[in-house]
Amino acid sequence: MQHTDQEFEDLQDQNTLYRSAILDTTEAVGWGIEILTKVVAAINAGTAGSLSNDAQYQAKQTLMYLKGRKDDNAMFRKPGDPVPRTFQQYEHP
Repeated sequence: MQHTDQEFEDLQDQNTLYRSAILDTTEAVGWGIEILTKVVAAINAGTAGSLSNDAQYQAKQTLMYLKGRKDDNAMFRKPGDPVPRTFQQYEHP
């Protein structure tokens, strides 16, 4: 099977786009893990309602970033792809 230089260039551009999206998403997931670790620690300590102002701000910002990444990643979905599952669907298929 022969490929043109343009096809290879298009694939390289797409690969770069995917890699960038993966790196951005990985970073945002890391923020989510960081703040959720703080929330779980507060729950385990019985002080869930007393997150510091910094932790509350981090939680709000992380949620905003994660929602943005979810929307950005949607551009890579193709017709026929399954819709992302909710937590309940994941836990109870």
